[in-house]
Amino acid sequence: MKRTLAADAALIVAAWAVAVVPLAPRFVEAIYANGIYARLNVALVPLANAVPFALGDVEAALAAALVAWGVATAVRRRSVLAGLAHGAGFAATIVIAFNLLWGWNYRRAPVAARVDFAAARVTAPAVAAFGRRIANILNGDVGAAHERARTESGAALRAELARDFLPVVARLGDAWPVAVTVPKTTLANRLYEAAGVGGQYDPFAFETLLDAALLPFEVPRALAHEWSHAAGFGDEGDANVIGTIACLRSADPLIRYSAAYWTYGELPDAVRARLRLAPAVRADFAAGRERFLRTYDPNLFRLSWGVYDRYLRANGVAGGVASYSRDLQLLVGTAFDAAGLPLPARTR
Repeated sequence: MKRTLAADAALIVAAWAVAVVPLAPRFVEAIYANGIYARLNVALVPLANAVPFALGDVEAALAAALVAWGVATAVRRRSVLAGLAHGAGFAATIVIAFNLLWGWNYRRAPVAARVDFAAARVTAPAVAAFGRRIANILNGDVGAAHERARTESGAALRAELARDFLPVVARLGDAWPVAVTVPKTTLANRLYEAAGVGGQYDPFAFETLLDAALLPFEVPRALAHEWSHAAGFGDEGDANVIGTIACLRSADPLIRYSAAYWTYGELPDAVRARLRLAPAVRADFAAGRERFLRTYDPNLFRLSWGVYDRYLRANGVAGGVASYSRDLQLLVGTAFDAAGLPLPARTR
């Protein structure tokens, strides 16, 4: 008994250390993100892609079985203290695994520090001009985007998106051939819909889960967002920026349209009020809203996003879920080259 309690205590201390103890920036970027994690991604993502079901569902079932076994054992032995200690040790093991498998990516330098970004560029005229660009993409690509959605296979779409995406993360510091994920659907998809969760990168399974109800024009940018996490960028706002940059530089009208669709909602109300959208575009926004309202539960939505906000803050994302909305400033305030790639940060 004393030995097992000591092991639980050691796991708890180790979990605290991996989650809290500061790491040198060079270690995070060179040894972890572009070393340990890079090797895990290249080795394990293709294996996860080869499995036709969500490995995360199997992992969740195993974790639930272990918890149930632990509770039953504690009840049988009438040892509440031991049960609590073992439960804490099990939770600590998950924290350790999470940080080693992916979580230390939260400590990477943000995208804003990696690109030629200047807050002074984010002016009202610049935001208005960006808004007109987004509206022009929506109005100009809506027909071709719907045609591509009817004719383009999922594999072809992912191949095209990967060609757009990989140069972006390479420019941002990934010095390795990132393996991108094939999206899957979880058995808990209905719960995801009710909570308003459109997608998730599962760092324990090295796979991406997307809501099966997402409309075709919603998928490319949602997938590029999750690929950003697979590429080792933890911050949600950064994942939005990376996904949007990748999609906006695409020659595929469906991928480009998807970026504009998601970005339009980030524009200030005053900017959107001056934009005119084609009827087909307005119909797409109505369809997206109807899909969301048809499936989500407001109470579960508030609960899940409240929990997620605390999770993000605990992992060093100061803005919590508000980090999702920082992408507009980065998109407007960053300088890009002719290929649509962000220029690297200037050395000072």
